[in-house]
Amino acid sequence: MTYALTCDGTVSVDAGGAPLCSGGWVLVQLPEQFDPSQLDPAVLAQVFGIGFTLVTTVLLIGIGCKAVLDFLKHA
Repeated sequence: MTYALTCDGTVSVDAGGAPLCSGGWVLVQLPEQFDPSQLDPAVLAQVFGIGFTLVTTVLLIGIGCKAVLDFLKHA
């Protein structure tokens, strides 16, 4: 487990550079760090597929609009 030292009041610095807390110092437990091995490969493949489909759809709509505008411009 990882902990962080926090102040429940205001923090100030004395002349020597040491931090001072107006309240009390409190240890707060930090959440677990991100671990890529916890990711499900099936979900990752699904998310990448959805992203690819979204980008491809927007790209094809843009190419189609450009073709229509070019056709109207030269007609």
